Amino acid sequence: MTFYGEGYSKDRDPQCGKPDLKICTQVKGPEAGYVATPIAMVQAAVTLLKEPKSLPEHGGVYTPGAAFAKTGLIERLKSRGIEFISNPET
Repeated sequence: MTFYGEGYSKDRDPQCGKPDLKICTQVKGPEAGYVATPIAMVQAAVTLLKEPKSLPEHGGVYTPGAAFAKTGLIERLKSRGIEFISNPET
């Protein structure tokens, strides 16, 4: 799968103009439906159990990117055959 995203550099105020960064990320691994999905769900659950101090402190609704940003979820997925390849676009 290939994902394209836009966002703001760290020092840029999102309320002051359009996004100034773009990224393209490919996710490679086993078949997405019956193989990769359960791997991702189990590893997300393991991360919740093993790394509670790395998760957001206050309640609310979070996107997976925001909820798992400071955890080792990506490394857990990589060790189980799900690879993330990101290329910033200019």
